[in-house]
Amino acid sequence: MKTYAVTGAASGIGAATTTHLREQGHRVITVDLHDADVTADLSTAEGRADTVAGVRELTDVLHGVVPCAGIAGLTGTDAIMRPASSTPPGLSLP
Repeated sequence: MKTYAVTGAASGIGAATTTHLREQGHRVITVDLHDADVTADLSTAEGRADTVAGVRELTDVLHGVVPCAGIAGLTGTDAIMRPASSTPPGLSLP
């Protein structure tokens, strides 16, 4: 058994990855904005520092990090389905 930290673990690919790793017998420390072992906002320096501290409180050894945190709907591939007016200021999508 190994120990992994999965960011974005409350939903989507992060949740699926967490499930898969646990089914394989691994320990998973979840990180997300809510519903996680470590709750933090990874978009801020303080949130990233809180994440490191929180994971360190829960384990002495970390075998891997699975970075799945992100902003849903901003992949660039969904630009065709979204009106241009809904693109956040300063973000240019193809």
